[in-house]
Amino acid sequence: MDSWVPDGFEMLDKILDNKNLAILNMNWAVFHIPIAMEIDPEFPVVIPFVFLAATIAAYVMDDSITEKIMLAIGVIYLAVLPPVIEVLMDPSSMETGSAEFNLLGSIAWVVIIPLTLLGATKKWTGIGMADVE
Repeated sequence: MDSWVPDGFEMLDKILDNKNLAILNMNWAVFHIPIAMEIDPEFPVVIPFVFLAATIAAYVMDDSITEKIMLAIGVIYLAVLPPVIEVLMDPSSMETGSAEFNLLGSIAWVVIIPLTLLGATKKWTGIGMADVE
């Protein structure tokens, strides 16, 4: 019996594919390396490098390991939510950077965090699985 899958689910399956999300998170980590150096000189710059290494590992590993790595990254990302929400409520609340870039960065976090978590948990939730039986 053919599974019925609306057209949008194939696209959602591709968006929530952990390899694609690993690429997205790799770019996000690379983007944060200069930001980490600029915002706070005492901020451990190694953190974006650790995330970059983790996302590269997620990309090259087996799918089951990729899923676990992306889940760990997504859970760690939850720690970023309080400052993200603060900046969304008041873009000028950060001491460094322009309000526009702070707002854009926070909006990006609001997109990246759920995508990463949904992609890592789609086997359990069924959200974004094109071949649903």
